[in-house]
Amino acid sequence: MAERSGHSTNCEKAEKPPCACQCGGAEHGWQGAIAIAAAPSDRDLLRLEREADQAWSQAERRRTDQRKPGPQTSAGRQAAIKAFVAEVIRWLRRDPNLRQATKQLGEPFRISRDTDPDGLRRRLTAEQEERFVEAHVIPGLRKEFGDQRIKDFQRKAGTAHFWCELLAQTAHALDEFRGRYNQARRAVAAVLTSAGERRPDGWTALLSEKDVIERAVELVFKHLPRVATGGIAVQDAFNLIWPARILAVLMCREPRRHPAVREYCVKPIVRYGAAEIQARVKDRLRQAFPLDWPELSGPDEDTNDLT
Repeated sequence: MAERSGHSTNCEKAEKPPCACQCGGAEHGWQGAIAIAAAPSDRDLLRLEREADQAWSQAERRRTDQRKPGPQTSAGRQAAIKAFVAEVIRWLRRDPNLRQATKQLGEPFRISRDTDPDGLRRRLTAEQEERFVEAHVIPGLRKEFGDQRIKDFQRKAGTAHFWCELLAQTAHALDEFRGRYNQARRAVAAVLTSAGERRPDGWTALLSEKDVIERAVELVFKHLPRVATGGIAVQDAFNLIWPARILAVLMCREPRRHPAVREYCVKPIVRYGAAEIQARVKDRLRQAFPLDWPELSGPDEDTNDLT
């Protein structure tokens, strides 16, 4: 069975912030979440749900010196998101096809290579190395812009939530510009190279790297059709709207501080009937983020359109 090299498994399995890894957040948490969804037993998922319930109960206990309701504190918001992520993992557990699509979409964001455990001392051949670089976004950026520049970019990217922002904006653009692939790509590049009012903290520091950002978007959109069906038809990429939303949620180290992930990923998942997000979890989100979800007490959308 292949092993992984060049990356911390603690980051891949992370269930909370921060992320100071060289992946810049691109491998943070999501592989561990998918592994929990695919596990023969639901033991780890039950643990996540139990921890989320305990964190929520603790946050609800208002202290005398507390200025705002417990659910709206950082601890309360983190607990609400933790419960939501557990619901997403349970959804992936019920739907193996969606789980596999999400895993395949995550593949181009990997920085770590698979290695043969029986030949760990054997270096990758030049051909193997080239294939990996061609199929993965961050190694591709390193090849084009140099190791040091991308190392510096990744340090900023981790602070600014760059990779989960890219995924959230990609999901939004694919949904908004259905059938107009190039327009969706241009929209994502335009958003990511602007200083919007609701960007994550640290975004301004990334704007000097406009050419890297634009190339990252190009590489992601280049890979999307291949990820979707193994083909080259750009229309195939529009099948990845839900996997992109899910991957952004699982990858994001702090959705409570990331408006685009909440707006373009969490909210659609909450409303989507097949996701079966429990009412108590929806209510926690409403209490934790009253400005984002004032409508959660109303009827949910229920559609089987997975795109």
